[in-house]
Amino acid sequence: MKNLGTTPRAWQLWERPAEPRPFQLQRRDIEILYQVFRHRFLQPPVIDIWPPERRKLPNGVMRFEYTFAEEAVARFPGRFGYVARFDPTDPEIDGLMAEVRKAPGRLCVRLASGFDSKILHEGGHERILAAAGKHGVPVMIYPGGEHTAFTNYVRKFDSVPFIIDHVGMEVERAALPGQLETTIEQLLTYAKYPNVAVKWGHAPRLSRQPFPYRDLIAQLRRVIDAFGVKRLMWASDFTVAADHHTCAESLFCIRCADQLSESDKEWILGKSAREVLAWPRTI
Repeated sequence: MKNLGTTPRAWQLWERPAEPRPFQLQRRDIEILYQVFRHRFLQPPVIDIWPPERRKLPNGVMRFEYTFAEEAVARFPGRFGYVARFDPTDPEIDGLMAEVRKAPGRLCVRLASGFDSKILHEGGHERILAAAGKHGVPVMIYPGGEHTAFTNYVRKFDSVPFIIDHVGMEVERAALPGQLETTIEQLLTYAKYPNVAVKWGHAPRLSRQPFPYRDLIAQLRRVIDAFGVKRLMWASDFTVAADHHTCAESLFCIRCADQLSESDKEWILGKSAREVLAWPRTI
């Protein structure tokens, strides 16, 4: 990591620029990511490019492509993973889902912003979730404000390992008064479902204190106690969180937290993701 400081885009991981804003990963960033996340206390990056690469088929169905992630996996085997996305209207969803885990580094499916959010309220992901349960594919999902619909998914598809994105918050509402407590209270309602894990990404947005976000870490302790640390994994989301906090702030508020044991930190920062995503360490 000794050369990281001289890499052109390294500041976007560790320093707060004068005008912080989300940014797009480029091919040159693969080496930076490898150097940053190569240490054993950190899980390797699970890549989800936003906005995603996609193309429209003649029948109107969207198919997604993963050029950046596939190159990262090929260059550094075992050190990168990535997520797949599907159009809920794709007539070939079952066959496509069966192939997800066969590709090197492809670990799970993600349902997130855009069209997914529009149809979540209507329960429009049932074909995707049925296929995920059939083929043993974990599903990351951003519920936004649609917790009733998501709870219905969790109950109906209890064989699917769900991973809640962004601590279950509505990112656009994170700065409103009381959102830290409201978000955590909602999140804790999922602890009783053993097929639900939590991705601790964008979390500093909820804090009302400066780094190291002590009010946030106090709530993290509640989440650990409710879910168990093995169902809680850290996420940097640094390309889209850069408007609020740096990757370093997101990481070291956990690494330096007195309220967490070394075992807690080890699970949150790496082991939980490996276990929930069935991603054994190979190097």
